[in-house]
Amino acid sequence: MKISVIDILKSSNASLHDDGLMVYNEIKKYFDPKSKEEVEVDFTDIKRCSSLFLKASFGKLLADFGEEEVKKRIHPSSYTQILNFMHKYADMWDNFVNKENYQAYRDEAFA
Repeated sequence: MKISVIDILKSSNASLHDDGLMVYNEIKKYFDPKSKEEVEVDFTDIKRCSSLFLKASFGKLLADFGEEEVKKRIHPSSYTQILNFMHKYADMWDNFVNKENYQAYRDEAFA
């Protein structure tokens, strides 16, 4: 299954939390945990992508379906035109994987 971000957002900017939720909801429609079908998330013609967007879309998928399932079955594509996409994506993933450490750090820093 291939999902086009620009077709969902009707914009070349994937910036807002609500944008991320729109993409998340579209992916979720086609993502059946019992199925083995992979979902390609196509970023063709997207010019900007924020960390906020990635957290609201891919981060929420990670929270709902788990790291292993998302890694196996959900794949971003055609994102090379987006500055620092993979860096932002890797940061989002790392924040999810290390959320307990991050929360402990925040609790200590703001205590």
